[in-house]
Formats: sequence, structure tokens, C-alpha cells
Amino acid sequence: MQHMAHFAVQAPWRLWGHILGGPLALALAPLQIWTGFRARWPALHRWSGRVYGLAVLVAGLAALSLAPISDASLFARLGFFVLALLWLGTTGIGIWAALQGHHARHRWWMQRSLALTFAAVTLRVMMAPLMAAGWTVAHTYDVTAWGSWVLNLVVLEWAARTPKTAVGGVLSRSNWDAPREPGNQNNS
Repeated sequence: MQHMAHFAVQAPWRLWGHILGGPLALALAPLQIWTGFRARWPALHRWSGRVYGLAVLVAGLAALSLAPISDASLFARLGFFVLALLWLGTTGIGIWAALQGHHARHRWWMQRSLALTFAAVTLRVMMAPLMAAGWTVAHTYDVTAWGSWVLNLVVLEWAARTPKTAVGGVLSRSNWDAPREPGNQNNS
């Protein structure tokens, strides 16, 4: 990808952290959301979750450091920077919730983390028709740097509020409800 070539010279370790951490998080994501896997092999779910968290940490910190030196527009750089902050934040809060034994809260935050992880896929899906229509990479980044993750979060929230959505137990309403602390039904 020519538009990222300057990172290889300017920030090679950060580039490699992002290139290796991001796809690893994407590869582990299905194991995290697959209800059958989680129920049958909870220890493996926890271990793959730890690796997922480490992959997000590496790729997210790399993204935070790469966004300001990108040759994209200020608007696109800001979109990528905010994405990295939210990705690290949602993942960190989700892991913290799991460590505290708040499984509903953990699930709620990790669903958002996964939506942000898949922004990389959405970005490329969005870029293809824009580039086919003659847009430059720079112009597509102005749209996709924000649109890729905002769209994913909007779809996630829509699915959370739509009754009877179910895909292998992943989108069942009970899995998407906002977390509630025991004994407090008004807490969201």
C-alpha cells in the first residue's frame, strides 16, 4: 500500500505492530463472540481473549502513534486517532470488567471492541466502490476514517435494540442488552 510506505522508514516498529496486531485481533474475534465456543471451552475463550487484548494493545498503541504522522488529511488522521482511542478504551474496560467478574458488562464492552476491530474490514469494503468511482485514497480516507467505525457502532446498537435478531447466538437480544449490576434493574 503505497500511501503507507513512508511509515516503513519513519516508524517501522509501529507499522509492524499495527500490521501484525490488527489481523491477529481480527482472526481471534470469531472465537470471542461464538457462544458455543465460549460455553464449551471457557478456558480457551479466556486465553484467546488475553491474546486478543494484547493484539489490540499493540495495534492500538501503534495506531495512536501512526495517526499523527500519516499523510492523510487532518480530518482523516483525527478519525483514525479517535478510532484507536475508542478501540483501546473499550477493550480495556471490557477486560477490566471480566477481571472483576462482571460478565454482562464485559460482554457489552467487548462487543463494542469487536465492532471497532472490524472497522478495518468495513474501511476496505467502503473504499472499494469509492475508488472504483474515481476517488483518490486521500478522499476515501476522509470518509472511511470515520465512517468505518461509526457505521459498525451504529449497526451494533441497532442490533442491540432490534428484537429477535439472532445469528448463531451472537446477536440474540440477551447477549446485547446493556449491562446491569445485580440488584439494580435501573442501571445501564
